[in-house]
Amino acid sequence: MFGKRAGAASPKRAPTAPATAAAAVNDAPKSATPAPQVPHKDAGAEKRRQPKAAPVPKRTVSAAEQGGRSEEYYAVKTTIFNALIDTIDLGQLARLDQETAAEEIRDIVTEIISIKNVAMSIAEQEQLLTDICHDVLGYGPLEPLLARDDISDIMVNGADDVFIEVNGKVERTNIRFRDNAQLMNICQRIVSQVGRRVDESSPVCDARLADGSRVNVIAPPLALDGPTLTIRKFKKDKLTMDKLVEFASITPEGAKVLAVIGASRCNVLISGGTGSGKTTLLNCMTGYIEE
Repeated sequence: MFGKRAGAASPKRAPTAPATAAAAVNDAPKSATPAPQVPHKDAGAEKRRQPKAAPVPKRTVSAAEQGGRSEEYYAVKTTIFNALIDTIDLGQLARLDQETAAEEIRDIVTEIISIKNVAMSIAEQEQLLTDICHDVLGYGPLEPLLARDDISDIMVNGADDVFIEVNGKVERTNIRFRDNAQLMNICQRIVSQVGRRVDESSPVCDARLADGSRVNVIAPPLALDGPTLTIRKFKKDKLTMDKLVEFASITPEGAKVLAVIGASRCNVLISGGTGSGKTTLLNCMTGYIEE
């Protein structure tokens, strides 16, 4: 692992006996009685006599410990979800408020699990109830990602590929959709809130979530491997010009100039690369606009 240090002295060897001494030993008179030989130890026998350590069994890490879902979980979820859709009246469910509808769904799903004799732990059942409530009332598998404030981007490339950007680094998640049909339904649910639609005749759509997050959807036939969905999230704790100065993102003199520009309603052009903070700076400047 470590290379040899430059200039290091090599280990010294033991000095050899002079040739004259070796010759003297060879010329010495040999005794008639041979010297008794010292028996050599059998290293292999010593090792064989030592007790062997018991092998450590390898531990298999479950999908729950890895933070994901197993294939069996998704199969059970699909079966119970289909049974729920066949049982529940979606028209009446839409008339209920969010909390009451969630309680109604949980009661029906619990009854379905009992009828079908599904073997699940309490933690797995609770996770299943939460996931199905998200599928019916919210944005499905995206709900846990939308709840995290440290995520700046959510990128979905088909039902099986979901990526997030955290602290400027893109990483793949183990979250997946049931199929492309579920992903498409969620995309339509998002854009319908702003009076838009996305389908084969209008495969590209831009929208916004209730919290101001920007959404871009590309549907088939333009998207070849299923619908693609991009959500640019914004932190709940909005940055201010004072915070930018505190973080050394801008000098106090620069912040004062931008505050004057914002207060005087001057026309401003803000440009930069993706994720460079254009919208953040614009929001900071508009904070100085007086009604």
